[in-house]
Amino acid sequence: MKFFMGTVIRTIITISSVILLFLVIYFSSGHLFWLSLLLSLVGGFLINRLVKWQMLRGFLKAQQLTRKDYQYIRKNLKEADEKIRRLQKTFLSVRSISTFKLFYDMNKVIRKIQALVKKEPKRFYQAESFYFYHLDSMTELAEKYALLQSQPVKNKEMAVQIRETEETLKQLGRETEKDLYHMLSTDMDALDYELAYAKHTIERKSPSRHERSAKK
Repeated sequence: MKFFMGTVIRTIITISSVILLFLVIYFSSGHLFWLSLLLSLVGGFLINRLVKWQMLRGFLKAQQLTRKDYQYIRKNLKEADEKIRRLQKTFLSVRSISTFKLFYDMNKVIRKIQALVKKEPKRFYQAESFYFYHLDSMTELAEKYALLQSQPVKNKEMAVQIRETEETLKQLGRETEKDLYHMLSTDMDALDYELAYAKHTIERKSPSRHERSAKK
């Protein structure tokens, strides 16, 4: 949402700048239309880049990240998007309600982690185990599961492999939930602190039982 609003604001500033520059150049250059249009467009482009750079700089400062860190995180997020797309394709092979629920729950947690990191890139370092281990394993196992399930004929060994893959996916699903809880742990700690502080403030401002009795 922040990136969308940033794009909207940048677009408005750019268009306003182009119009203003065109009018200034047009009337100061003796009504040279094409020259005014060209220079105003160039000026608008430069202003757009400058505003974008300033917004990114402010964002990185708020996130306590360097530009190099941000580029590294964006690269990993892009790779994760591709793995998530591969994972979602395996939904087509699901034939049981229990397995579909497993895949649905996994996908919900994965997308929540991805959305959190896209919104606040500094959270990436709280979810490194997810991005470098759990997501890779989950994607590969889900594709293996889809391949086994798609076979028209299954022997006893394949049936065992399918059950083992399902169990391993369940374990990975639980680990992924732990990754999400770990990411949110700082938020929960902060909320606990705020609640304790709010309760303490209310208790201090509320009259004691002795004071209430004295007033009566």
